[in-house]
Amino acid sequence: MPGGGLCNTTLTSRLLSSLTLVLLLDSAASLLFVERQESRKGDAQLNKAILEMLHIDKVSAAHHQAKPHPYMRRIYELLETPDAQDWQDLDGTLVQSFRSVSGGAGAPPGWIWFNVTGVDLSTMAGGAELVLFRKTLHPEPLCVTVTLHVLVRSPLPAAAATTTRMEESTVLDERLLPLDRRPASGYDVFDATALMTLLAPGPGLAAAAAAGFQLRYTDERGSLVLHEALTQSLYSLIRGSASEPLLVLYRGHPRKSGEIQQPAPSQSSSSSPPTTRPPPQITD
Repeated sequence: MPGGGLCNTTLTSRLLSSLTLVLLLDSAASLLFVERQESRKGDAQLNKAILEMLHIDKVSAAHHQAKPHPYMRRIYELLETPDAQDWQDLDGTLVQSFRSVSGGAGAPPGWIWFNVTGVDLSTMAGGAELVLFRKTLHPEPLCVTVTLHVLVRSPLPAAAATTTRMEESTVLDERLLPLDRRPASGYDVFDATALMTLLAPGPGLAAAAAAGFQLRYTDERGSLVLHEALTQSLYSLIRGSASEPLLVLYRGHPRKSGEIQQPAPSQSSSSSPPTTRPPPQITD
């Protein structure tokens, strides 16, 4: 029957077309899956390489185990650029970073705290930065003046009336902060270099055990703004998050500007870091 043969031919063609489409979709899905697996594998290898380079043998909290802080990845990539060639002649630890902690009993509210008992004052003399991720932007152009203050806590002798000493510094950094835009990196980086002089032990005092930072704001009329509320609104302060506050100390800062620029993308994200360059170290 001619009509039946035509129907069969048409049906067969449709089946072949459908089968071809299914095979193409399946092939595309398979390729996408492979690409994602390769990307995840590359990211995992890069994270592992950075953690090994940073000499992280043991971490103090479970949320630190997965991967290094994103800002430290930027510093690692910065050290791979020609701008950091001078660092190749240095031996030992180049960078230390500290993640935020609870201020503990007696700590005043509204401060961002770090445990600094592991700071090597004789080595980390190149500078210090407070790194905060800007999470929100103001909908309209608006600027405030922000000043950075630090409060250090040191243990006192057992015979003392209190167990800790608190000392607040003068202004560490001051700048005009636009609230409607953020740096290209996403991070506001504040110069905290003067902190190093406060961490040193004084007469009859041990070295500082904790350092707290506070941002204070004034508007264009010089009026004070609610510090704690504005800081919580602008920045990601959740401890344990990927964008938590970070204190970074340098043996020698490769850039005096304080802002780590985004380096050019590498040829392969899974390539191993060179072993000839002294690695920086993160201490949690």
